[in-house]
Amino acid sequence: MKKRIISIVCLFLLISLLPGCSSDKEEESDAIIVNDQLGRQITIKDQVKRVVSTSYITTSTCLALGVNDQLVGIEKNASSRSIYQNADPDLLELPQVGCDVSLIAKTAPDVVFMMKENKNLIEDFEERHIKVIVVDPSSEKKYDAMVSLIAKVCGKQNNAKKLKNYYSTKKSKMNSLGTSNKHVYIASKESIYRPVTPSMFQSTILDMAHVKNAATSIKGVDYPTIALETLLTLNPDMVIMPRNASYSKDSIYNYEFFSSLDIVKNKKIYIMPEVVESWMDPVPSHILASLWLSYVLHPHDYTYENYKKDVIDFYKEFYDFSLDETLITK
Repeated sequence: MKKRIISIVCLFLLISLLPGCSSDKEEESDAIIVNDQLGRQITIKDQVKRVVSTSYITTSTCLALGVNDQLVGIEKNASSRSIYQNADPDLLELPQVGCDVSLIAKTAPDVVFMMKENKNLIEDFEERHIKVIVVDPSSEKKYDAMVSLIAKVCGKQNNAKKLKNYYSTKKSKMNSLGTSNKHVYIASKESIYRPVTPSMFQSTILDMAHVKNAATSIKGVDYPTIALETLLTLNPDMVIMPRNASYSKDSIYNYEFFSSLDIVKNKKIYIMPEVVESWMDPVPSHILASLWLSYVLHPHDYTYENYKKDVIDFYKEFYDFSLDETLITK
């Protein structure tokens, strides 16, 4: 009798050691372990099915990665985003929760993507046992890391690879056009005196188009303010201003104290196109800003028709809609 009992016990022990028979091992194998962009290690035990994106930057990236069906909440004031109306109108039916922790909790998310600027809310999320992943796309390298992070958490690594391959192909194209000796100044929408500095993500647009940032000597982030004398000293070859700027090209051309600037003498102020979304933000379409600039600098080697086709193909490939080509501007 004892031998029989011992045999049965041994059989159960053997079965428990077989692959797939341990619930603990199943949990470990299904778990996703990532470090967010604050360096916090986060373990998500189950497959991510419910995602909240608190920012336009993460929502647009989720769309390009094919996370649409997993989204259960998005940023506030999303109805103003043309990219959503074109790519996935149903997105606008989701709760627009922003960073409101109470509203987010009601969506019962598996994970929340939140910008670094809102890191003070981490403790509030943790008190409610909500997994929050902080992202920081403040440079090209960090933007790429954000894409990989979102893709891994949501199980969209293949889509992230496709997006990065697209970037690699277009960067190679821009490389083939050669390096320009132009010094280009990107101004903020608020003021011509607030430039993009080398420390800002938007400087990536210039780097990929192989031009120099005219504000390379300016320190700081978030469009620091410079003096009139500093702008005159920088004397850029080109100025790029956002489409929604609070000032106009004529206001710069006609300002008497700017008369010595080369951009005024040579009429070299350009308005960045804004096709269904801003290309100056750290979103998947930021590469289109570099392609546009490449067209402006090399119109014979990279024609307007080439540029227009690239824009149309991009939105079809990653957002699955046919862009109205009349929206594309030079």
